[in-house]
Amino acid sequence: MYATIEDVYEITGVNVDLATLKQAQAIIETASARPAELVSNETDILWLRKAVAYQCAYMDEDPTSVFEQPNMESVTQGQNKMVFGDKAVWLAPLAQKAIGNVSWRKSRMIRFGPIDYRKELKRQNRETRRMRGKWRWHVL
Repeated sequence: MYATIEDVYEITGVNVDLATLKQAQAIIETASARPAELVSNETDILWLRKAVAYQCAYMDEDPTSVFEQPNMESVTQGQNKMVFGDKAVWLAPLAQKAIGNVSWRKSRMIRFGPIDYRKELKRQNRETRRMRGKWRWHVL
């Protein structure tokens, strides 16, 4: 478990029962795409503890409503038109922010410093000359 009942109260000031905590834990594991057993980084555990606490506070009034509410953007009475949105209404907004901070959801961009092309060409030429000395080319 990422969080305890005491953690939830400390972070959000909301008292929850164990059933709500377990439901919130399952939702956060699903949203983060990692079960608790696979997370070992302390920073990730901290963010996921906060996410579970925020999810518990979000589910405080009626824990089952998270599983029942549709994501409706608009409803029209005439001709019965309903438009569904793309937001995850089952996930607390603050929990969503906390999940975005875990290490496996961050950018994987690799940064390089400026390349000195002259040095690189010299290095490649040296390597080529060295390899030519090792490999004796024979004309057949």
